[in-house]
Amino acid sequence: PAFVVTWDGSGRPGVILTQSDIRQVQLAKGAIRAGIEVLLAKTGLKTSDLQTVLLAGAFGHYIDASSAIRIGLLPQLDPGRVRAVGNAALAGARMILLDGRYRAKASGLARSIRYIELASEPMFEQAFPDAMEC
Repeated sequence: PAFVVTWDGSGRPGVILTQSDIRQVQLAKGAIRAGIEVLLAKTGLKTSDLQTVLLAGAFGHYIDASSAIRIGLLPQLDPGRVRAVGNAALAGARMILLDGRYRAKASGLARSIRYIELASEPMFEQAFPDAMEC
């Protein structure tokens, strides 16, 4: 069983959506949202404290911010505060390779980052099922 999203030119289904597809979206949404909730809690921030949410890569390029908020992938915030930044890893690598000032800045940022392993975080285990439901 599947839901036909589009039809090809000959009347056959072009793009279909299955129950498995929906489950994969639920799992991905739950993991991303739970990660956001854990990181906010660990830093003592609230959604209202976020000035801008950056979405990188193809994911960020193709996702509609309003839809991501509506399905609960992102917390309730003004969609105008969500910005796609494209291939941020490539852009960052290019910047630090070509300009010593960016290398120094990246080095300083790397020393100040606090790493949080979400997979072993009890708060993540609690937030994940809730995030799949919202």
